[in-house]
Amino acid sequence: MNKITNLQQITTLPITTTLPITTTLQKQVKAILTEPFHDETETQQAWDELQCELWFLTSISEISAVVVDDIEMLKRALTYTEFEDDLDYGAVLTLSIVEDSGKGIYILLPKTLLTELHQYFSIEND
Repeated sequence: MNKITNLQQITTLPITTTLPITTTLQKQVKAILTEPFHDETETQQAWDELQCELWFLTSISEISAVVVDDIEMLKRALTYTEFEDDLDYGAVLTLSIVEDSGKGIYILLPKTLLTELHQYFSIEND
């Protein structure tokens, strides 16, 4: 699992066999993340203030290497998803507000993995 706290780091996401991180996909993700704001600078300021993160998951096997606190945060994020956007290459981007402070966790992952994670954690799909 990769965690990103700076929008510029989107270009450093690894290309995987399950989700090719192309420039097209990077642009789609950046467009969604910056949409509520005027520009990337304002987006980054909000992210810094609210401690937002983008998590990139590509397989269920990654869960075994994740620390317990992150697993609990992941469960919360999957259970209380605010929105979900379908992207190219079978990818999906979700947003969940996971703390009262307004902290948001965006999760970028293959759509098929989202279904697997809901089953893995026994989370009902709404």
